Amino acid sequence: MKVAAVREKQTGEWYERYYTTKGDDRSDALRNPGVLFQNLAFEKSIVEALRRLPGDKRSWKILDVGCGAGFSMLRLLSHGLEPERLYGIDIEQSRIDRGLRRFPALNLLHGDASDMDFESNSFDLAMESTMFVQLTDEPMAQGIADEMLRVVKPGGYIMLTDWRYSFGRPGYRALSRTRIANLFGVGTRSSVVCRRHGALIPLLGRALSQYASSLYFPLCKLLAPLVGQVTVILQKSKTQ
Repeated sequence: MKVAAVREKQTGEWYERYYTTKGDDRSDALRNPGVLFQNLAFEKSIVEALRRLPGDKRSWKILDVGCGAGFSMLRLLSHGLEPERLYGIDIEQSRIDRGLRRFPALNLLHGDASDMDFESNSFDLAMESTMFVQLTDEPMAQGIADEMLRVVKPGGYIMLTDWRYSFGRPGYRALSRTRIANLFGVGTRSSVVCRRHGALIPLLGRALSQYASSLYFPLCKLLAPLVGQVTVILQKSKTQ
């Protein structure tokens, strides 16, 4: 079996285990009151980070790596970006098929993010959302990071919206500052533009979202170490 097919099978099995264990309403704010403020905090960190970047983002060509069914692109559409300039790639065909049924105007492609067919220096920004925390195979993670750097234009950007803690759980690897620096060559191949705090660690964040939502954002400010999700924007070296 080819490497990409093995990875697709493993990814499918991971999501099947996840939703079997957590329930299919795990991230559905309409059915699960524990995620509403978690989702709002995610969104807040992304918007604040994107605001730091110059220029009119609505004209940018953007790639979502590990896009799943394309839901992470909805926030970009809501901010005025054109669907024909939004691309996504995911290793699981069924998720791409679901995304194309729901969002036919998006450019969603089935493929291996560690070996993409996109031309070098062709995107203004490449992004990911909670993908690296699920990648415990570091050579695979490095391959994806290398490809994200390759397809972004010199001086372009990479946006990482992920968890900086793994919470000691098997099957997860935190996207810490050190891991980001190693994967993306911070200081040589890229530089950090900004970091913006997002959602609280899941156990606390979901409890507050459901039972004490008015405390959610004040606690984010008061107890910064308990913020588990961070949006980081890197700028690719202009000499790469």
